[in-house]
Amino acid sequence: MNLKAQLLVRILLIALVCLMGSAWYVLYQTDKQAIFEAKQTANRIERQTRQQMLQMFQRYDFSRPFPDVNQWRGIGGVPGSCTQFLSRTQSRERSLCNDMPDLKTTYPNWFGNVYQQFFNPDYEVRTPVNFNALRYGTVLVTLNVQMETTRAWNNLRAVIGVLTVTFVALCILMFWTINRMLQPAQRIVGGLEKMREGNLDYRLPSFDIVEWRRTSEAINALASSQQHTLAENKRLAMKLMNAQEEEHRYISRELHDEFGQCLAGINAVTASVVQTARKDCPAVVDEVQSISHITGHMMTALRNLLTRLRPTEVDELGLSASLRQLVKSWNQRSGNQTQYELDIDDSLDQLPDPLPVNIYRIVQECLTNIAKHARAGKAEISLRRMTDDTVSLIIHDDGIAQAESFENTLGMGLFGIHERVTALGGRLKLEALRYGGLQVSASLPIPEATQESSQHE
Repeated sequence: MNLKAQLLVRILLIALVCLMGSAWYVLYQTDKQAIFEAKQTANRIERQTRQQMLQMFQRYDFSRPFPDVNQWRGIGGVPGSCTQFLSRTQSRERSLCNDMPDLKTTYPNWFGNVYQQFFNPDYEVRTPVNFNALRYGTVLVTLNVQMETTRAWNNLRAVIGVLTVTFVALCILMFWTINRMLQPAQRIVGGLEKMREGNLDYRLPSFDIVEWRRTSEAINALASSQQHTLAENKRLAMKLMNAQEEEHRYISRELHDEFGQCLAGINAVTASVVQTARKDCPAVVDEVQSISHITGHMMTALRNLLTRLRPTEVDELGLSASLRQLVKSWNQRSGNQTQYELDIDDSLDQLPDPLPVNIYRIVQECLTNIAKHARAGKAEISLRRMTDDTVSLIIHDDGIAQAESFENTLGMGLFGIHERVTALGGRLKLEALRYGGLQVSASLPIPEATQESSQHE
């Protein structure tokens, strides 16, 4: 249940409690009002009775009936109630019941049972009548149960109707107010979702409410700090990769110039020794030729190592030709067990450093992992320049390798590929294909400087 629904439910519960409390208060006041009116009636009749007695004794006129019930009629009283005068000797008893008005509504049985259980609709008021320190009788006023219950029901209906309309209007206004107050929360959640997806350039607006404004400012500050940290990490990662590539370039150059030249010299000397041995000592020709075989093997290993350290084809031939040569070498190495195919846009030869060598490295590592783990029959590499000035690299196979296979492999692995892509400001995605195999997708942005230079060309 979301926050708005919870608040609305709680408001409704509070309104229900208030409604029940108001209903109980109305019934309580109705009961107290009826009792108060009955006491007032009894007091007025008691005073009127004492006044009659005073006149009788002053005038010595005892011919009039005592007490005079006709005078009670002018007093009024509670509708439907009965008034009695109970003399001490029970020789003088008078009673008068007020007329009941025409009741247009009746109360339900359940309400009558509840009201009569908790309140006193049949309450009796007894007021003694004293004159000259003598008690002549008691005025008894008895409420009418049906009349008082009906009056309580009518009061309750009236109040409940007003309160219901009030509470409904209040709930509507509260829901509208809460909805407006929580709109910033929806925008904040939406902004956090965008930031989680990697859009750290997004900033939350400033809100009118202080709490929401402080929240948005804190989130924006956190996003700025995270963006700065990521940018610094990318810069350092790019610097590290460039330094690594320079180191690889230096080592490969030294190996080529020193070790390669030495092997070439050994190979030349070996060829000369073979020619001399054939004339002077034919018995050592086979041993000398074995040296030539070992030297050739070392030359092949050296070329492979130089390719791993720094693919000179990228610098000399361009990205397209170097990748085609890489795919060709993998096809020759696989012995037709895995067929490697390349689909590349030739315009990518104009990409600036450090994109070409890093793309080559990513493809190189992916092909290595496919050969080690995938047991694939076919692997395809697609490299395209997209309309949004990004390079799309997709490598997929029909093997059995999973994403976890890349994580702990020797060499670069998934972590290294991810670091390269992140340092270049791109995005990496791995997904298992429905028909089997794994697809590695990388989207790499082309620097703006390259775009401007391409336009000038």
